[in-house]
Amino acid sequence: MNAATHDIIALQDLRVTCLVGIHPHERITPQPLVVQLKLYFERKPGYFGRTLAESLDYGFVSGDVAFLLEAAHFQLLETAVEAICATLLMTPPPDRPSIRPDAVELSIHKPQALGGKAVPVVTVLRHAEEMKYGIEHNDFGHVDILHENQDCGVYLLHIPAGGQIPAHIHKVMGEAELVMSRGLLLQGQPIDGGLAHFWPLEFVHQYDNPTDSTRTILCVNRPKFDPADEILIPVPIEWPDPRPHRKRFFGLETNLKP
Repeated sequence: MNAATHDIIALQDLRVTCLVGIHPHERITPQPLVVQLKLYFERKPGYFGRTLAESLDYGFVSGDVAFLLEAAHFQLLETAVEAICATLLMTPPPDRPSIRPDAVELSIHKPQALGGKAVPVVTVLRHAEEMKYGIEHNDFGHVDILHENQDCGVYLLHIPAGGQIPAHIHKVMGEAELVMSRGLLLQGQPIDGGLAHFWPLEFVHQYDNPTDSTRTILCVNRPKFDPADEILIPVPIEWPDPRPHRKRFFGLETNLKP
């Protein structure tokens, strides 16, 4: 696949510092990764990207990739590339319309892994038709199961108009959630698209969707989701403040759907 057969959008030298690796020191000390990716699309001479909905927002792509790497604590680059490709090749969220790539070529470099003697690189090419996604219907809406491995699970949560993910905690699973568009309420307060939270264990959180359309959240659980650890609790008298656990991955400068 090349520019003779497909239109291409690429991101070069995306740098992310995260926990990654199998050695004990790698589980406690973040290290840099460098990501190269190409997204391949059907050729449309003279028509490619007439609107943003027919192309991709680079900020969304880089934000999603960085979020996954920071949230998942992958042990292997091999599982990292599989999870990222599955996410980039998913059907675009309804609240973040874009075209779906035909394929993704992804390389991750780990420059500090061998102490400068060499740089390990893992590269894959994945096609959309190769992806196998699951779906789970639940009380608040439904979940697209994008990828699961020994480290984590990656999920797209769909909260319908007027829906709610009720107050809950986790005692075992680590969880990080990236809000994909504007409109949701977190702890009863508006939460902007592009903001992620890395929840401590037993931190109560609740989402409400007061809008007239479905809103989505990209979620990473470590290990993969276990329904027994989705523990519903009564709404607290006072919500704990989520801001200390917050980080922005896109937004402000990007084209968020109102």
